[in-house]
Amino acid sequence: MSDRAAWRVAVLGLGHWYSAFGLARGLREYPKAELVAAAWDNEQQLEAFTRMFGVKGYRDYGELLERERVDIVHLAAPVAQLADLTVRSARAGKHIILGKPMAMNLVEADRMIDAVEAAGVSCLAFQGISRLRSADIKARIDAGDIGDPVLLHHVCRWSIAEDWYRSGTPGWFADPRQVPGGAFIDEGIYWIDLFRWLAASEVVRVDARMANLVHKDIAVEDWGMATFSFASGLVATLEASWTINAPRKTGPSPKQNSVVRLEVVGTRGEIIDQWFRAPGRAVLAAGASDWVFERQSEEPFAPASPFPLPAKTTPSWRSQRAMRRPMSPVLSAAPKRRRARLGY
Repeated sequence: MSDRAAWRVAVLGLGHWYSAFGLARGLREYPKAELVAAAWDNEQQLEAFTRMFGVKGYRDYGELLERERVDIVHLAAPVAQLADLTVRSARAGKHIILGKPMAMNLVEADRMIDAVEAAGVSCLAFQGISRLRSADIKARIDAGDIGDPVLLHHVCRWSIAEDWYRSGTPGWFADPRQVPGGAFIDEGIYWIDLFRWLAASEVVRVDARMANLVHKDIAVEDWGMATFSFASGLVATLEASWTINAPRKTGPSPKQNSVVRLEVVGTRGEIIDQWFRAPGRAVLAAGASDWVFERQSEEPFAPASPFPLPAKTTPSWRSQRAMRRPMSPVLSAAPKRRRARLGY
C-alpha cells in the first residue's frame, strides 16, 4: 500500500450520522486515505457535514458515483437504502464499508452478497469495528489465558438513537419502513458479530424476547434479550436496549451514562470488560490467586475519533496492487445467512 496514492473515500447517506462523522474525523488522522465527497438528500444536514469537513456535497448518490473518482464508499444511509446502494457501489467497482444492520431481510442480504462477489470488491461490515476494539481479548482467549471459553455475557444499554445531532427525535431509527427492528438489532448487531468471532463457532439456536420498556410510543422495540447456543457448546447472552434516559428521555445522555459490559467465562478464568468506567477491565487468569484490574475504559470526553486505526490493524482493500482480507468481511456470514433463509 505504501506505493500508491491515498485512498479516496466518499460517504453515501448521513442517516447513520454517528458513523459518518466518526469516519470523517478519523480520516483526518490517517495519512493513507482522504474524504473527498458526501451525498445525502437532506440539504441542510449535507451542507453542515460538507462545510465541517471541506468536501463536495451531492443530493444524488448516482451523481457522486459518476462524477467523483472514489475508491471506497461508506454507506451510512438508513437500512432500507443499503441494499440498492451496495449493489450500485459494487457494480461501480467501489470497495464498501457497509452500514449496520446490513439489510431489511435475508433476500436483500443475499442480493448484496451476490453483487459484491460478482464485482470482486471488498466489503467490510461496519459492526466489525467491535473486533478491532476487542483484539486483545481475542488474543488472550486464543492464548489460553482463561482456558476454553464456555460462556459470554454482554449488556449494552444506551439512550435512544437520534436522527441528527441533538435532534431529540429517533426519526428513521424507529421507523419500521426504514429499519428491520429497534434497539436489539441496532445495538446488538455489533455483539452478535463479536460473539461469533470470539467463539470461533456458529450459532445453532437463538431464544429471544423483545419489548418496549421505556419508549412505549415507538413502533420498534427499545429492549431485547437473547440466548445464543453455539455449535461448539458455548452459550452467550445479550441484552441490548435504549433504556438509559438520564438526564432526559428524548435524546442521548452523555455516553458515560451508558452500560456496556462484556464478560468472558472460561474453564480456568474470566475476563470482564467495561466501557466508560475505571478501571475498565478485570482479569482472573488461569492459575491466578486473585483478579487483576486494568485501566481500560475510554475517556468520556476524548477526541471524537475513538480509533484512528493504526496501519497494522486497519482493514485493507482489494486493488490491482494489494489485497489483505478485511477483519470482518460481509461474505464471512453468507453461508450461515443462506442456511437460515432455508428455515423460513
